[in-house]
Amino acid sequence: FPHVLHPGPIPVSPMKIFLTLLCTNILFSQARVGEWNAFTSPLDIADMVELDSILVCGTDGGLLVYNRDLDQFKTYSKMHGLMNTDLATLDVDPYGQYWIGGSNPNGFIQIFNPSLELLETFELDLTQIVDFSLSDTISFAAFQQNQNWGVMEFHYDGEQYFYKDVYNNWPVTLNEISGLILEGETLYIGTDQGMYSGNWKTTNLKDPSNWNAVSSISGDITVFRRVEDVILFLMNNIVYEYDLLDGSVNMIWDYYEDSHEIHDVAKDKLGEYWAVLNKHFIKIGSAGVEWSKQPGEKFNRVFSLDDGTIVSGSTTGLLFLNDDNSFNRIKPNALLTNSVSAIEVISDGRIVAGSRYGLMIRESEGWRNIVGIDSDELIIRENKDYTRFVADTIPVHFGNYIADIEEGEDGLLYLGVRGTYPEPRRHGGGIVVIDIDDPSNFTLIDTNHLDYFADEYLIVKDIEKDSFGNLWIADTYATTNYEPLKVLKTDGAWGSFNVSESDGLLSLTPNSIDIDSWGRIWIGSFEDNNNVGGASNGGLSMLDYTGDPAGPDEIEWNSVNLNSFASTNTVWSLGINSDDVLYSLSPSGLTGLTLQFSNNDPVSHYGYNYYPNISFSTGSTLQIDPRDNVWACSPTQGIYVLTSSANYWPDINGITADNSYLLSNNVASVAFDGDNGLAYIATDRGISSLKIPFAKKEKTYSDVEIFPSPYEIPSDLPMTIQGLMDNSSCMIMTLTGRVLRKIETNMDTEGYQAFWDGKDESGNWVGTGVYLIAVYDDNGTSSFEKIAVIRN
Repeated sequence: FPHVLHPGPIPVSPMKIFLTLLCTNILFSQARVGEWNAFTSPLDIADMVELDSILVCGTDGGLLVYNRDLDQFKTYSKMHGLMNTDLATLDVDPYGQYWIGGSNPNGFIQIFNPSLELLETFELDLTQIVDFSLSDTISFAAFQQNQNWGVMEFHYDGEQYFYKDVYNNWPVTLNEISGLILEGETLYIGTDQGMYSGNWKTTNLKDPSNWNAVSSISGDITVFRRVEDVILFLMNNIVYEYDLLDGSVNMIWDYYEDSHEIHDVAKDKLGEYWAVLNKHFIKIGSAGVEWSKQPGEKFNRVFSLDDGTIVSGSTTGLLFLNDDNSFNRIKPNALLTNSVSAIEVISDGRIVAGSRYGLMIRESEGWRNIVGIDSDELIIRENKDYTRFVADTIPVHFGNYIADIEEGEDGLLYLGVRGTYPEPRRHGGGIVVIDIDDPSNFTLIDTNHLDYFADEYLIVKDIEKDSFGNLWIADTYATTNYEPLKVLKTDGAWGSFNVSESDGLLSLTPNSIDIDSWGRIWIGSFEDNNNVGGASNGGLSMLDYTGDPAGPDEIEWNSVNLNSFASTNTVWSLGINSDDVLYSLSPSGLTGLTLQFSNNDPVSHYGYNYYPNISFSTGSTLQIDPRDNVWACSPTQGIYVLTSSANYWPDINGITADNSYLLSNNVASVAFDGDNGLAYIATDRGISSLKIPFAKKEKTYSDVEIFPSPYEIPSDLPMTIQGLMDNSSCMIMTLTGRVLRKIETNMDTEGYQAFWDGKDESGNWVGTGVYLIAVYDDNGTSSFEKIAVIRN
C-alpha cells in the first residue's frame, strides 16, 4: 500500500482555476471564475466522536460538526479537503487529530488537525474503512478490499503518522470485520467468526497462526465497542461484555436474540444499556425492555456522551434523549438527500432540485424541502427556522425519482416523475404540478391525460416548453393507447400524438424533447423490446404541425438516420442551440446536426462524433448553457463540455471528481444561472456549483463589480473585475490618469471577469491608495470605477 500525501483536488489547469475555499455560499456572493462550492445532506449519521462540547459526525454528506454550547452546525465537504463525502467511520487520536475513513466503495483514510485542516491522505485503493484504534505511537485501521478484510498498521515518528504494514491473513475465512480495539500490545478484532487477538509487538501478525480465538466467543459479531475496561459487543443479536482486565465474558442481554435485529448498542456512565433497532429506540432492562419508543426516525447508531446524554444518529440527523424520555431533534439546514436526480434554476434565481423523496429549494435564507409521503397527511409549517432543517410534507409519491423540472408560464413547476402509480394507490402522477411557495397547491396529472405502461404505471422522462409556453411531454412506455408524445397548452387543453399517425417514426420510449427555431418538435428515444405496435425502436424523430397543437390542422413527421455515427438507435438526450444545431447524446458519444428549414431534409450537415470513449449510458443527459456550449453528463464519468466553437472545455478530460471539486462522477443533470455565471451540477453525492466564464452577455457596464474591496496586497488571489461586456479590456490608473497596468482582452480575462494581481507593468506592487479602473470594449464603450488598495 503506497503512502500518498494528497492536500486537495487537482486543479483544472486550462481554466485559470483558483481552487480556493469558499466560506460563504457563492449563490449570493462574489466568486471568481473557476471557484467551486458544494451543497450536501449531512443527515445520515454513520459515526460520531465527542471532543469537549463539539460533536463531529461522519455522514454520507461529509463531516457534520455540532457545537453544543453555541448550538451551531458546520459541514465539511470536498471543499475542505475530504477526498469523498461518504464517510463510514472516524476517531480522534491522542493528539486531537481526526482520522476519517471512507465508505464503500471509496475506502480512503485522511487525518485532519484539531482545527479540521487536512494533514495527510492515504490513498490505498480500498473498498471501505471499518474502524480505527489509535494510540500515541501506533494505530490500526480495519478495512475491506474487494472481498478481503484486513488491518493496516501506522506508526508515529514524532511529527506524523506513516503507513507501516498490512495484515490480511487469517486462521479462518472472514466475511466481515466489525471493529478493532488496541489494549497495550494486544489488538482485538471483532469478526463474523468471533473475536480474535494478536500481539502486534512480539509476533508477526502476517502469520495466521499468531491470531488467536478469544475465549469461547465464536459467532457473528456486528457491534464491537470499547467502554472503559470492557469490550461491549453484539454477537448473534445478544449483548456481551469482555473484560480486558481478567478476560471474562459476560452475557448482558438476550431478549431480542430470536426476534428484532439490533443495529447498535451503548453503555452510559451509570452502567445502563441502550440500543437502537431500525425504527425503535430502547432502554435495556435487566429482564427485558425497560422502555421502547418509535419516534419516526430510522436509526444507525446510539452514543453515550461524557455528560451522560444519550444521543442517536439516524438517517435524518441527531436525536437527543431528554430527561423525561422525550426526544429533541437536532438537524442542520440542508438538502433532504444527496441523491439528486434533476435540477433547475427558475426565473427568480432560486435553485430547485428533485429526488425520489421530493423537492429541495435553495433560497436566500437556506434550504427548504418539500417531502412527499404516502399518507394523506399535509403539513405546511408557517414559521420556518432556516438555521435548522426545514421541510413541508405533502401526500405525493414521487416515484422512482423526479426526472425533469420545468417552470410553466403560470409560475408553477411541472415535475416529470419516473415510475409511479396514480391515485388512490400511491398518491402519484406522471406529472406533479406544484406551487413551491404554497406546497399545498399541487395537482397530480395521471392516466386521465397521460398514457401509461402496464397496470397504470406512469413514466414521464422529459418536459419541454415551446416559445408559446406549451409543455411537450415525453410519455415513456405509452403501451396502452400508443400515445408517447403529449402537449399541455397554456389554457389547460391537452393534445396527444399516436404512433400510428407517425408512419412508424415515433417510438414508445421517448427520452428527450427539444424544439428548434421553426417550432418543430424533436424527440430522442431509446431502443427497447417494448417498442411494439409499429413504433420505431428508438431513434430521432421530428414533428411539424400547423394550427393548434392540441388539435393541429396538419402534421408532418420525419426521422434522422443515426446509424452513420452511432452503434445503436438509442438517443439519451437532445439539445438545440441558438444556431439550430441539434446535439444528440447516445451511447456512441455526442454529435451535432445542423438543422435547416426543410421538413423533407431537415439536416444540412452531420457533425463530428465527440467523446466516443466516455460511458454515456442510461441516465445520461445534456444541457446547453447561455453561450451555446454543450454540457454532456455521464452517470459514471462526470461532465464533458464542448464549446460553441467545437473546443473542449476545460480540456478533453472534462470535469470529474478526480480533477476538480465535483462531488461525484455520477452526474444526473446540470442547470445554469446565466445572470451570475454559475453551473449547478446534480450528483448522487449532492450538488456542486461552479463559477463558469459563460454567463449571459452584458449589454452595458452598469453591473461592473470589483472585489475584494479594499484590495490588500501582497495577495495570492487577484482582484476581480466582474460584469464586463464581451471583448473588454481594462486599465489600472492613478487618480491623475497615469496608466499602471493594462489588462488586455482574453489575456488576463475569463469571460465576463478580468483579474489584476496588484502589480504595475514592471511587476512591482503598487502602493496604498485609491486607483481608477477603466473598462472598455472594441466599440469604444467605456466606464470608470474606483478601488482602494492597501499594501501591507
